[in-house]
Amino acid sequence: WIVTAALLIADAIMIWVGLTLAYTVRIQWLDYNGPTELNLFSYSMLSLISVPLFLLLFRFHGMYDRDNLLGGIVEYRLITRALFDSIIFMILTSFIFRDNFRDISRGWLLTSLVFTWALVMVSRFVLRQIFCQLRKRGWLMARVLIVGANDQGVAVANLWRKSRISGMNVIGFVDDFKPINSTVVDGIKVIGRPTSLARLVKDTGAHEVVVVPSGIAWETYEEIITTAALPKDYTLRLSTGFYETLANGVTVTNNTAMPLLTINEARLVGVDAMLKRVFDLGLMVITAPFTLPLTALIGLGLKLMGKPVFARHQTIGERGKVFNMLKFNTCFNSHWGSISQIGDAPLVTMDGEATQLEKFLYRTGMDKLPQLWNILRDQMSWVGPRPRVVGSSHIDVRTMPNLQAVKPGLIGPWSVSREHPAPKDELRDEMSYVRHWTIWLDVQIVIITLFSILKISKNVRPPVNS
Repeated sequence: WIVTAALLIADAIMIWVGLTLAYTVRIQWLDYNGPTELNLFSYSMLSLISVPLFLLLFRFHGMYDRDNLLGGIVEYRLITRALFDSIIFMILTSFIFRDNFRDISRGWLLTSLVFTWALVMVSRFVLRQIFCQLRKRGWLMARVLIVGANDQGVAVANLWRKSRISGMNVIGFVDDFKPINSTVVDGIKVIGRPTSLARLVKDTGAHEVVVVPSGIAWETYEEIITTAALPKDYTLRLSTGFYETLANGVTVTNNTAMPLLTINEARLVGVDAMLKRVFDLGLMVITAPFTLPLTALIGLGLKLMGKPVFARHQTIGERGKVFNMLKFNTCFNSHWGSISQIGDAPLVTMDGEATQLEKFLYRTGMDKLPQLWNILRDQMSWVGPRPRVVGSSHIDVRTMPNLQAVKPGLIGPWSVSREHPAPKDELRDEMSYVRHWTIWLDVQIVIITLFSILKISKNVRPPVNS
């Protein structure tokens, strides 16, 4: 309720400010030749009536439901729909009370939509950052019981334990098979059997119960589903049961007489995919004055040294499509060199003696500049999992389909983390990126990578023999 109250107050303030600012800009500052009957008092009254209508429509659109809060793109989509409906409500209100609001300014309505949308968006973004910081400190957390203490249940608990911004605090497991009071992971124990679920929820004060179907007996699962529609003091949720192997996301289908989960072929669809593409193209336009001359100079330098300029590698892209990934041709044939060294083993092999230019290109990552062409052709993205070359020994057939759910990246989570003692830890970060993608995560990775490049740290790539 604290989050909901804060959002209600912030939304009400932003709506009022947006409507008032729209009046100041459209009616007072610009040359408005509308009817003089509509004065400041008239617009103030209409704004005052509109604020609760806006909030009511926000509520109808689910903008105060816990599942939609702090939801990034989903939340912004709901805001846009609610505000458009709210403006329509304002038009209807002005028509119903046309004796007082005759000939309302259409320019003011349009300006109100723009200002209110921008202010509510910014307000929600700022509040989300505040709430995330509070969650990292243990505030605003939902107490969660996980029904099923198998590997999938443990994986879910580990995810929420490491990512506290999810707001899920696992307080115990409920399981059919493991002994009661036995520790499952990091001090979290089995506190009872599913047959006593209602009592366990009451005793622990749990807000959420997450059921892992693969971790419990079928009779237990059937009983939980049968009683799911009964009134209860907690939220019951079902895990997909394939956390470790599924990162594509699912869509619930309700038009087949029964709810079905459809596994998406791609992780980013609809607005998310469009936003990702706009980000890629926008960043290309911004960086073009620097990257294009630099690419031309490097290519000219390699050509003058008598070396082939480009190397092409058959690479696995989104949905398993194979494409030719471009790189500047250096004598290093490693396609897996991490931005941080993995252990003490050398990560590169050399074909002949490396020139200073080739060492510089490899160490700074500038050998990847030709991949901007792959980004332009929509084969790669600025940010994504590391490209996997066909035939590479680093391809894990179990997790590769999830990495194929997004385009490979010029940079990625592997390029900003120095906490990779083993390749499996790097893979863990890549899988986490696919599951938790947001446009803000891409922005953060780009900024951190830019700072790393500007420093030209020796750790940007594995050491190169002089």
